Amino acid sequence: MWRWVFLDVGNVLLDEDPLTYLSFQRHVAAVRRVRPDINFSELLALREARAIAGCPWPVYEAVSTYLDEAQCAAVWKTTACEVRARFDELSPVIAGAAELLDHLAPRYRLGLIANQGPECRARLRSLGWLERFEVLAFSEELGWSKPDPRLFLHALKAAGAEPAECLMVGDRLDNDLVPAQGLGLATAWLRWPARAAKAWQPDDFEARAYLASLERSSRAASLLFPDAQPTVACDELRQLGVLL
Repeated sequence: MWRWVFLDVGNVLLDEDPLTYLSFQRHVAAVRRVRPDINFSELLALREARAIAGCPWPVYEAVSTYLDEAQCAAVWKTTACEVRARFDELSPVIAGAAELLDHLAPRYRLGLIANQGPECRARLRSLGWLERFEVLAFSEELGWSKPDPRLFLHALKAAGAEPAECLMVGDRLDNDLVPAQGLGLATAWLRWPARAAKAWQPDDFEARAYLASLERSSRAASLLFPDAQPTVACDELRQLGVLL
């Protein structure tokens, strides 16, 4: 039986969609400065096509059609600075996250395995959640990013746990489930077929179109990774709490 539950942060505890939407908006603006004939919908369709084709960096693939390497690097750098400065605002708590932690804490030892930086640690501390996790494996602190198995192996070593004793909870097959499964961990896939079930429910047309595009990309993920066989699959956190 599992003794440990490891969780991703983005789209498991904190909703990443406002953050990634802001990033996409900034990239669209950069493209339109050099190609004003290209609109939001065209770039969104291109990003979606790249994601469905299995590209791990679909926004970069979309905008690099129109921007050179230096321009891509510049917009990424300025956007990353803005995202870090506004991380709390852009990372709302997912509906049911606090209840899930309350449910898990008496039953399992908890850890985080996530592609995150120091601003995430600060956000979790401000929510009063940081002390719930005995192991934190954050990519920027350790120098490895998922799906690199070294991030998972570090967490296992810090926990003093065997893979068979652990469950990994994530929303991405490529970054979360496939590497964890390859090491022998059980896995739980949060599919989010309706992105609004997490937290963010924007009113403007472009943001809603962005969420719809993410939903279509997510549905295609199972076709890209047919060998991924989640131990548990659910559509939102409340279902996960019941299953566990």
